[in-house]
Amino acid sequence: MSRVALTSPTVQEGSRLDASWLLTGYVLVLLLIPANLTISALGAVGTPALLVGLAALIWWVGAQMNRSIASLSPPQSVRRAMLGFTLAVLISYVVATMRPIDGLELNSADRGLLLIASWLGIVLLASDGLTTTARIERPLRVLVIVGGIIATIGILQFFTGKAIVDVIQIPGLTPNTSLTSIYGRNGFNRAAGTSTHPIEFGVVLSMILPLALHFAFADTHRSKFVRWFPVAAIAFAVPITISRSALVGVVVALAILMPIWPKRRRRMSYAVIAAIIVAVYVTIPGMLGTLTRLFTGISEDGSAASRTDSYALAWEFIKRSPVFGRGLGTFLPQYRILDNQYLGLLIEVGILGTAAILTLFIVAILTGFATRKMSSDPVIRSLAQALAAMVAAGACSFATFDAFGFPQASSLVFFGVGFIGALSNVLKRQTLAAAGITNPALSARPKRSKRSKRRSAR
Repeated sequence: MSRVALTSPTVQEGSRLDASWLLTGYVLVLLLIPANLTISALGAVGTPALLVGLAALIWWVGAQMNRSIASLSPPQSVRRAMLGFTLAVLISYVVATMRPIDGLELNSADRGLLLIASWLGIVLLASDGLTTTARIERPLRVLVIVGGIIATIGILQFFTGKAIVDVIQIPGLTPNTSLTSIYGRNGFNRAAGTSTHPIEFGVVLSMILPLALHFAFADTHRSKFVRWFPVAAIAFAVPITISRSALVGVVVALAILMPIWPKRRRRMSYAVIAAIIVAVYVTIPGMLGTLTRLFTGISEDGSAASRTDSYALAWEFIKRSPVFGRGLGTFLPQYRILDNQYLGLLIEVGILGTAAILTLFIVAILTGFATRKMSSDPVIRSLAQALAAMVAAGACSFATFDAFGFPQASSLVFFGVGFIGALSNVLKRQTLAAAGITNPALSARPKRSKRSKRRSAR
């Protein structure tokens, strides 16, 4: 059995069951099950995806307890950054329980710990459990396909004005909110797909788009329809969410992707973007003006004004516990909707926790860039850049809405973080193997001098 394989102790390397299958299942339950269907006892965070994430954490911990398959090498900056954020959340939880706390706040803080544990499981299992590029690509291809499916659902919602997904019923799951997959803005339907809100739907699509583009260019062995349909569906669905967050996410993703593309591909991309703009202008009269006013008329926008009006109230909470915060999840929605996750984190986990999550995102993005430089394979280089663009798009969206209150968008960001760690680990192990190092943990230890060896012998 390989030392770097992260599989169940009863499952041998090369068997059908491995971490990629659980992560594939995570994608399916996260995005195909309507986000409002939850386990009622757990509240809004009690989605099936949360349970899969907890299972991933149990699997990872169990594998580490089995020394024959434990894998904490080579050193992984993404893993350390995620553990650092988790520790910051735990500290804020302890601080919260040491002060007088309302029962509703305490229950919400408990649910927040479950949410972090689930994300931790996904990041750790992906980073250490995906030991080949094939295993990394399998869940990501499924993610792109699912992205195309939910984008198509969103398009149908936009044109029909019907929710479509409201007929989905799953035993054991109950709606925690009324399902409203169609919203209105400036006379247009705003599609939400399987998400809880069009903003979340748009952000999810903006994060999937870089991967859809990667596989469209890389998987030349597949038909053009299979490769390009998800890209086309997502590109059309993003504008009809009428969401600033989604549009900003797409711009951020393309700003990271396009500089590494060949000049000919970039020129074609400019033409395609222009064609999409024209298509939206022709097929949906008034939509282009509405999208433009999202940015030009931001000073008159009620949602934008609500964000800025929240700063004074937020500061009153922040200064009460600026370092450790009041506990994740304890700033309840009935207090105020901030529409800024970073501002919410300053209140709930303080400067320490906010700095920790920013560090996590920065480390993940930089690791993606470093992984691209590490490889000479154009496909791997493209995948690393796409994953970095995915996380960057999600991280930017945290400043425009309360991401932790939207399970699909927030979970997908951590999913991307884990896959950046996985790709980095795979390339590091390949580099060490090429250098003849079979045990990275031993190679990382400093060599002992002859004098220290004699002392230990005594």
